[in-house]
Parts: sequence; C-alpha cells; structure tokens
Amino acid sequence: MMRCGLRWREIQAWIRDYDRIQSLAVKLIYVQIGCSLIGSLGAFYNGVLLVNLAVSLFALVAIESSSQSLGRTYAVLLCCSILLDIAWFILFSHEIWHISSEIYGTFVILSVKLTLTMQIIGFSVRLSSSLLWIQMYRMGASYIDNSAPRETDVDLRNSFLNPATPIGGQNHGIATLESPSSAETSRLNPSMSRSYRIEDGDNAARKLQIV
Repeated sequence: MMRCGLRWREIQAWIRDYDRIQSLAVKLIYVQIGCSLIGSLGAFYNGVLLVNLAVSLFALVAIESSSQSLGRTYAVLLCCSILLDIAWFILFSHEIWHISSEIYGTFVILSVKLTLTMQIIGFSVRLSSSLLWIQMYRMGASYIDNSAPRETDVDLRNSFLNPATPIGGQNHGIATLESPSSAETSRLNPSMSRSYRIEDGDNAARKLQIV
C-alpha cells in the first residue's frame, strides 16, 4: 500500500510538471512524424498519413514559436485529424486487410499493410497526445487566471504553450528605473534656473555700464 501511495504521488507530481508534459508531447509528435514518413511508403491509401505529417510539423512550429493562436489552431487540427483517422479506418481498413494477392504483388501487399500498421500506431499516439495537450491547456489556463492583472496588448505568446511571469512586476521595475532620471532632472532644473538668473544679472550690469 505504501508503494502504491508513493507511485501515485509521483504520478501526480509528474502530471503537474508542465515541462515534463511538454517534452513528452514533443516526443510523441516526433513519433507521429516517423509513423507518417514510414507509412507514406505504401503503394496505396497513404494520403491520410501525409495529412497527419503536415499536422505534426505544424505542431512543432506552434511549440517552438510559443504562439497561443497557433496552439489553438493545432488543437482544432488534432481533433480533425483524429476524426479523419476514424473515418479512414471505417472505409479502408477492411479492404486493406483483405487485399487480393491475385491482383497485387507481394511487395504491394506488404507496403499497404505497413501503411495500415503505421496508421494504427499514429492514431494511438495522437489519442494519448490529445490528453497531454488538454492537460497543458488546463495548466496554462489556471496559470493565467492566477496571475496578476495584465494590459490589453499582452503578447499572445504568454499562453499555455509558454507560461510567462506576470507583467505587473515588470511595470514596477520600469517605474523604479525611471524614478532616478526624474529625480536628476528635478535636481538639475534649479541649478539651470540659477545660472540663467546670474547671466541675466550680468547682462543688465553690462548694459548699465555702457549707458
């Protein structure tokens, strides 16, 4: 019982670790890319694998750029890709599995079954990856809700893909940096006004001497 409790705590700690979840999501994306590349070698029925390859590459761009809009777009594309996989399995899996050896050669049959195998592996990985992205979105949304109030023109990269520090602290830092300059200008203004007064007095004395 103690071991089970410790393992459960470790699992909970791992689930709450954003960096580990994101690194695993990236690894699963690379697995999807590999499955798509290998499955695209099939003679037939490989169009869906090319679509999944494009979606996986888009996911890498979204993660590297840390863009909230791209991340949401990939979430929609991931859902569409899973639905497309289900439709592909319904339409073509039975036909691929019972492909006629009299019409097609051995190489063609093996390549098509390889496509089916890679599609099954990629579909399983996409399902697990979708759970990770849901958890990443939940953690990022909770971080944003608990952070300090922000301005309306906040960079979209401060999102669930890359939670950043609150901007309120940065504003205070800017204020403290600007305060010495304002103090210096306030100190310089009296000295400058005094110099102007001295120069005006000298000019008046010179005019009186000339007269």
